[in-house]
Amino acid sequence: MDEKEYVIIGAGIIGSSIARELRKRNIGEVLVIEKEESLGRHASGRNSGVVHSGINQIPGTIKAEMCLRGNKMLREYCKEKGVALNECGTLVVSKTKEEEIILYSILGMGNEAGVKGLRIINKEELNEKEPKINGNKALFSPNGAIVNSRGLLETVVEEAKQLGAEFIFNENVVNIKNRVIITEKNEYKAEHIINCAGLYADKIAHLMGIALDCRIIPFRGEYKELKNAEINSMVYQPPDLRYPFLGVHLTKTIDNKVIAGPNAMLSLGRESYEKQINFEETIEMLETKNFWNLLISREFLKLLSKNAKTSFFDSAFIKEIKNLYPSAKEDDILPYKAGIRAQVVNREGKMIDDMRIYFEKNSTHVLNVVSPGMTSSFAFAEYVINKIKNNALSSN
Repeated sequence: MDEKEYVIIGAGIIGSSIARELRKRNIGEVLVIEKEESLGRHASGRNSGVVHSGINQIPGTIKAEMCLRGNKMLREYCKEKGVALNECGTLVVSKTKEEEIILYSILGMGNEAGVKGLRIINKEELNEKEPKINGNKALFSPNGAIVNSRGLLETVVEEAKQLGAEFIFNENVVNIKNRVIITEKNEYKAEHIINCAGLYADKIAHLMGIALDCRIIPFRGEYKELKNAEINSMVYQPPDLRYPFLGVHLTKTIDNKVIAGPNAMLSLGRESYEKQINFEETIEMLETKNFWNLLISREFLKLLSKNAKTSFFDSAFIKEIKNLYPSAKEDDILPYKAGIRAQVVNREGKMIDDMRIYFEKNSTHVLNVVSPGMTSSFAFAEYVINKIKNNALSSN
């Protein structure tokens, strides 16, 4: 059994960006193992392609820092490599005084985090930018963009391969012992294991006795395509700042579709994209204190109820859309792919609202790199590798 310096579990945008960065620095041999047969089967291929500018991130968090740096790096990379990109900007729209207060809160957060070019625009300028959108004021962020997320992932993987990284698919990890990764088919030994398993990152960490107080509770983000809609950018409602969800918004995709979403519906399975129930995973979730402590929150139950309505009733989904786009009708919406957010919840039932990374002597575990994970990917890869190398130097 050959030993690699680095074995990365998971070939999503985070794992693949880390593989690329390792080989760019020529640090060591890199093997990426992926349980699926092809790229982009989960979060990296099931998102809206939004390149976030950082306006919704809490200043001082790892997520805020990575989003801000990653936004610039990703936009520059796409231009260099010819990945489809639309630098259209982002609008967060208010209709009431209460929502306007949230706009100014986000403006303050964005300014503190270092987001450039933020400004509040009036109704007249909003109408010039987005004639069909309902609002009195908006926060405009010029650095928001849309990217072909699957094309981005494929480009990063191809570059990583050209630099010497190896990718092996159809390798589902079942155990890890003494730096040996055991899959259903093979065994791989690593000097350092990097866990980028997304929806299963907690399970991989738990195999190594890491992050035992954390549990991924999956939330399905459902989208609808809005036929014949006319928007030019990304248009958001003011978010509920108590939760790490941005609510239903409108996005003009790179192929000129307009999609609405996502909601944030509790998923009864880590891959239950079609609302199916995975009984084994649901029972596992029900057996944790993390889930029940989350569920006892009255505010969370309200959030769950609202999202359940949008999940099962098109009338509720269109109501959310009409908050932004008043001319939308229920007949205008079509089904669109869903994604699932790998949300980490601690034992006290608190949703973690920052990236959670565990740096161990022979392993690194990447948890809760949810939205804006794709935006952050290049900056985050640098951050992780710098930490790994510094830890290795300090232990020598």
